[in-house]
Amino acid sequence: MIYSIFGFDYIFNIETYQMLLLAASLGLYLRLLLSLITHQYWLRNYSQYLVFSLLPITGYLITSVISTNIALSLGMVGALSIVRFRTPVKNPSELAIYFCLITIGIVVNVNPNIAVNFMIFVTFIVVATELFIIISKKFGINPFNYNSDENYYLSVSTKLENKNILQIDELLHISFEENFLYRFKSNDKDKLVEIKEMFNNESLISYSFDAPEN
Repeated sequence: MIYSIFGFDYIFNIETYQMLLLAASLGLYLRLLLSLITHQYWLRNYSQYLVFSLLPITGYLITSVISTNIALSLGMVGALSIVRFRTPVKNPSELAIYFCLITIGIVVNVNPNIAVNFMIFVTFIVVATELFIIISKKFGINPFNYNSDENYYLSVSTKLENKNILQIDELLHISFEENFLYRFKSNDKDKLVEIKEMFNNESLISYSFDAPEN
């Protein structure tokens, strides 16, 4: 049936599906780890679920296809070189995470054992960093040299109420006239960028960042 429609014989390969599932699972685990441990709020939306599951399996498939064909490898490098980020990367850590996802897919194809060990070590790094921050704050140490006297402000106007925002410490107030208006305050602008990403782009009307007060 498939041959008569598409011109090739379909072969079910359980090992391929297992490796694809492993790559997607490791990607989603990384999203869960960063979302829960480091409170990366920008990861908590539907598009990021897709990114963290599709990037690793895409990397796996590309390396699987070109690994035994030098000519195809060179052609694929040329084809992929036209890909560009159309959306500016707001945070260097965001770019590093995307590289991690692609790396996971590549390494799963080469050696799944290394991929799993890589994620174990990433877990150790993330947890150790968060523990360092918590312990530092208890001793009154500011490990990242944020100036607590310089605060950034974020104002967001949206059509729909977002109840998840109510749990965020940076929230100053909410007002409602024709639309919902949220205002946030933090000495870390990256944190405000993460909060902004929690809003649904379809219902988002406008947003603005205010520089630190003098």
